[in-house]
Amino acid sequence: MADQNEMLEIVTPMMEHVCDHLCRFPWEIERKEDLEEVCAGCQMGKHVCEILNTYNAACKLQAAAGIVRSELLQKGDWYNALVESIYRYLRKAGYITSWDQMARELADRIVGIEPEQEGK
Repeated sequence: MADQNEMLEIVTPMMEHVCDHLCRFPWEIERKEDLEEVCAGCQMGKHVCEILNTYNAACKLQAAAGIVRSELLQKGDWYNALVESIYRYLRKAGYITSWDQMARELADRIVGIEPEQEGK
């Protein structure tokens, strides 16, 4: 939860800046009630939630990767084999594969899914 609070400390000033300095409605709408209605329908809160959800997912993925790494390090050669496999894949893929495709293929390789053979 401390990480969530750190991210909120980053995102909150950003949201305040957008609302206070970039949004046009505070200068166009005089009545406070009307402005509150416009703000209630604003997508800024949704975007902040998406940022926080993405951050939380990244933290969970990083924690899971740490657990997998610890397990593999205890196995010694398995970790070294994984590193070598990733290295060989990245050298082969180079710059001809998009990042998302490279991530999928690499994840498949890590979990043992064989690449589809051409012509099938």
